[in-house]
Amino acid sequence: MLENFSIPEIILGNRIKLVARNNHNYDEHCWMEVDKYRLFLREYLPWVDKTNSLQDVSNATDMFIDMRNKKENFAYYIILNSTKKLAGSVDIHNIDYDNHSAEIGYWLSEEYNGNGYMTEAVQLIEKQSFEAGLNRIYIRCETENIPSCKVAERTGYKLEGTHKQMLLKNDRFRDVNCYAKLKNA
Repeated sequence: MLENFSIPEIILGNRIKLVARNNHNYDEHCWMEVDKYRLFLREYLPWVDKTNSLQDVSNATDMFIDMRNKKENFAYYIILNSTKKLAGSVDIHNIDYDNHSAEIGYWLSEEYNGNGYMTEAVQLIEKQSFEAGLNRIYIRCETENIPSCKVAERTGYKLEGTHKQMLLKNDRFRDVNCYAKLKNA
């Protein structure tokens, strides 16, 4: 069993830094991004329709704080080094301590797509997670979410398979690709 799994609260990258979602410092910025890019984000993120106020973001932050304390989820905001603006979020969740594996999830505001920020964020959280003892990390994304699939591929994750009609969202069943990477592969 993986013991003492933990990753730092701040992870510094070349163009971004990951800041643990363990306080309410960025709640207002997150709310503004979600509200501004709601139509873009809701296509692949079911929680967007349930995020209708700053209070909803604050409640989610409380949930992430609790999950971090329980070591169930390590959620981070992606902050641009150049402007200090919040660009999105990345997290490590579905942590299986017995089998040393976990899943990476992420979202990025439409404004920041196509600049390599998410690629860097995934690489940063992956590096810390492997160093903390994980052996396998996977990314699941809808087959139609081409940008998300490309992030997984660019960062060296291999397609293991497609789960047919795994998600029911917006009254439609959707297929999900599962990509994975091993620590020593």
